[in-house]
Amino acid sequence: MLSVPQPGAGYRRYDAHFAAAESTAQQFSGLSGRKKHSHALAAFKRAAPHIGAGARIVHLIDLLFAWTRPQDWEPGRQPLVWPSNERLAEEMGIEVRQVQNLLRRAIVLRLIVPKDSPNGHRGGVRGDDGHIKWGYGFDLRPIGARMMEFTEIAEHAAAVRRERQELRRRLTIARKTVAQLAQTALEQDLTGCNWLEEVETARMIADHARGVQELDDLARLVNQLELRKRRVHAAFIGAATASERNEEAQKTVDVRMDITPTDEENCTHYTTTTDLQPAKAEIRNEPSRGSSREDRSSTSASSKVEEELEKYGIDVEFIGKACAPICWELDLGTRTWHDLIAIAERQAAFHFINDNTWREACRIMGRRGATAAMIAIAQKESEGQVQNPGGYLRAMTQRAVIGELHLGRTFHGLREAATIQ
Repeated sequence: MLSVPQPGAGYRRYDAHFAAAESTAQQFSGLSGRKKHSHALAAFKRAAPHIGAGARIVHLIDLLFAWTRPQDWEPGRQPLVWPSNERLAEEMGIEVRQVQNLLRRAIVLRLIVPKDSPNGHRGGVRGDDGHIKWGYGFDLRPIGARMMEFTEIAEHAAAVRRERQELRRRLTIARKTVAQLAQTALEQDLTGCNWLEEVETARMIADHARGVQELDDLARLVNQLELRKRRVHAAFIGAATASERNEEAQKTVDVRMDITPTDEENCTHYTTTTDLQPAKAEIRNEPSRGSSREDRSSTSASSKVEEELEKYGIDVEFIGKACAPICWELDLGTRTWHDLIAIAERQAAFHFINDNTWREACRIMGRRGATAAMIAIAQKESEGQVQNPGGYLRAMTQRAVIGELHLGRTFHGLREAATIQ
């Protein structure tokens, strides 16, 4: 039988991956200016996890770069290195066969291009000026040609990572909010929702999201949990409002006590009530000498806060437009101060502001002034500008006492921000 000659026997196979790497290398025109080969290596390392280059590939490329010199990357030059497989295996602490596999993987990833000598041996010579006279080994030009691509890949990955972190942050906030609302509802014996079931559902959604990496899938889970959070919030507000109304109704029932026998002709009836005097009620009797300075300033501060609202034209409609996300309920009914006060009281309950703080704000600023302050605080809290709504309301109350609270300016700023958005 005649033997068929194999002209390519013993040589590296030229395939599509080899051709692609070689084509990429030809696009490199050299580094100039402030760009250095260390920048190209850094860009590759940042992008490596996102292009399928594992830790050993990164180690291999790092070693190959160590054998290059800055002048190899100048325009018109070629960054060639020629370490033997045995040397690479020794440096990396692996077997020669593993080095060969890594080199093939680097070619597939278009990171290096082999430049083989006629006899298949690697080697090279540098001149006195340090430039390569001739060499056979591995050409690193593809990495230089792809430096901008690697930078964009790394930046895109960083943006995706930030978006994923933001989604997970929102997921955590929604889960904790549901748990807090449910805990408060159970402590106050509120009805109208299966609080424990909502907590368990929120926990299951959060647990499922831990293994999700795709942004679209993660965003769907976050939106689902935030929707449940809004529903639980609405149920909590409704239940808390109903409970407060029941308590107020019981407090305001007149307890009539007959202190004389019923058979007396002129029996006298005394009526006691727990109704408190309105916050804006004016006491016309002259203050006694023992009245404190704080009491006198409180009455003055109350009128100043509400007078300033009128001066700046801050009415119910203005507040509703300036703080639309908080006052969305106004669109479902009439726009009156009574409706706005109800919204402010629900916001105070939602942010766990205790009754003493709310009553003090109403006493100092008046009912409408405290309502406007609470709406402004809720709006700023939703935008991340306020971390402690209760403390913020107390601080506003103290500023109102000394006449330094300017809600008019605050609401014009909120209205301007809402218009820009």
